[in-house]
Amino acid sequence: MMRRIVPTLALALLTAACTAPRSVLLSPEALPKGRWEAGAGMDFNVPTQTSDALSDGLKQGVGMLYDDVSSHDVTAISADSLNVFAKALVAYSVDPLGAQPGLFIRYGFWPRLDGGYHYTGGAHAFDLRWQFLGAKAGDTLASGQSAWQASVGAQYSWQSFDLPSVAGLDKLQEILQYEFKRKDILIPLMVGRPFGEHGRYGGFGVGAAYNLSFVQYGSDVVKLVEQKSDGTTAAFAPLRGDKTISSYGGFANVRAGYRWVYLVAAMSAYWQDYGEFDLFGGKSVELKGWTYLPSAALEFRF
Repeated sequence: MMRRIVPTLALALLTAACTAPRSVLLSPEALPKGRWEAGAGMDFNVPTQTSDALSDGLKQGVGMLYDDVSSHDVTAISADSLNVFAKALVAYSVDPLGAQPGLFIRYGFWPRLDGGYHYTGGAHAFDLRWQFLGAKAGDTLASGQSAWQASVGAQYSWQSFDLPSVAGLDKLQEILQYEFKRKDILIPLMVGRPFGEHGRYGGFGVGAAYNLSFVQYGSDVVKLVEQKSDGTTAAFAPLRGDKTISSYGGFANVRAGYRWVYLVAAMSAYWQDYGEFDLFGGKSVELKGWTYLPSAALEFRF
């Protein structure tokens, strides 16, 4: 496992990803009514399935295909050869590899209820958090009262994007006229406790999360035709597909600072069975695997 994770993480540090924000940097304590929180963060999306699809020879193969397509009106290629590239496109789309910076802002709407907006890696997200256990922000603990707190959240995000140059994916998107859109619903359940009175010095949280993704993808091949085994050629049918994908995960985070400024570090991990995706020539591919999301943020409260 470590042989796969370490080089994948190293590559993630050098590439830009674009996916729904699934790292959980929230504390179990909701903001007080009328208070604001804002900051910036960085997520590192490290999926094992995508790292397998982005093979060492992929970029060279994409370059050769791109040159061939650019110099001919029509290029013949077998369905199996084209699907090596298509698999990489689909795998990267559903769970990209790389780092994604983000910005966020939150507001306390009501005691124990707050909400916010996130912009992370090209994805827009709105969320609400309801604290259902423990003292609310600003309360002084009564004698013998537990310091533990708990909350549940709901986040909705959406995106459509262009693929980056990693392994030549941008050239593949151009060749295959590939499009991808997704919408996500994330439900995190958090428990934890503050550091110091009123969480003056921060706190920590752990929990579980469920993510539901709705993805649509498609490709219209214009300058490629299928090379069949008998030497004849035929046009590729347009590729269209949509999937509903469930992800199950857990996370832990820690917040350290004083009153208005905090540093936050988190680690999340998700397992997902993406299911089967239709490819060219009537073929399909089954994708599944783990995704690891180390993340950090600088947070201001006012």
